[in-house]
Amino acid sequence: MKVLRSLGGAAVSGVLSWSALEYGLHRFLMHEMKGKGLASREHLKHHADVTYFAPASKKALSAAGTTAVAFPVATAVMGRRWATAYTTGLISMYYAYEIAHRRTHTHPPRNEFGRWMRRSHMHHHFGAPMRNFGVTTNVWDRLLGTYDEPGVVTVPQRMAPVWMTDADGQVLPEYADDYLVKAGRRRDRVQDTQDHDDAFANVAPAF
Repeated sequence: MKVLRSLGGAAVSGVLSWSALEYGLHRFLMHEMKGKGLASREHLKHHADVTYFAPASKKALSAAGTTAVAFPVATAVMGRRWATAYTTGLISMYYAYEIAHRRTHTHPPRNEFGRWMRRSHMHHHFGAPMRNFGVTTNVWDRLLGTYDEPGVVTVPQRMAPVWMTDADGQVLPEYADDYLVKAGRRRDRVQDTQDHDDAFANVAPAF
C-alpha cells in the first residue's frame, strides 16, 4: 500500500509538472523559435489559421519526444519505477491539455473555468501572441511577467470560432461581455499569406 501511495504521488507530481512544461514549450519552443523546427511551424500555422490543428501523428511524435526527455531525467532523480509513474502522469496531462486546447476553439464554455480559459487564450491569439502562454493555468505567466488581463477580446470575424458567432458572423449575446467580433478583411489568398506572415512574426492578426 505504501508503494502504491508513493507511485500515485509520483503520478500526481507528473500531472502538476505539466503546467510548467506547457508554458515553457509554448513560449520558448513554439513562439520564440518563429517557425524554426517542426513544433514551432505547426503551432504558428495554427495561429495563422485557427481551424488548423497538427495531425494526430505529429501530436504523438511530440508526446514521444517529451517522454524521451522526461523519463531518463526522472529515472536519474527518482528511479525507474517512480519515473514510470511520473512520466505517465505528465504525458496523460499532455493529452488532456491537447483536448482542452482544441475545445477552446471548437466548443463553447460550460463553466467559469472554461470561460476564463477561452477568453485568455483568444487574447493570446488575437491580441497579444507573446502573452498568456499558459492555456490551462496562468500561474507561470503571472510569475514570469507574461500575463495580460484580457478584458473584452476583439476577434477578427474571419477567425472567430464557430461557437462564438451566429450565422451572420455576429457575436452571440451570451458572449458579448467577453468578445467583440469585428468585421473587416475577408479570407482570400492575399489575406491568408498576410495572416501566415504575421503569425510567424508573433504579431496579432490584422483586422
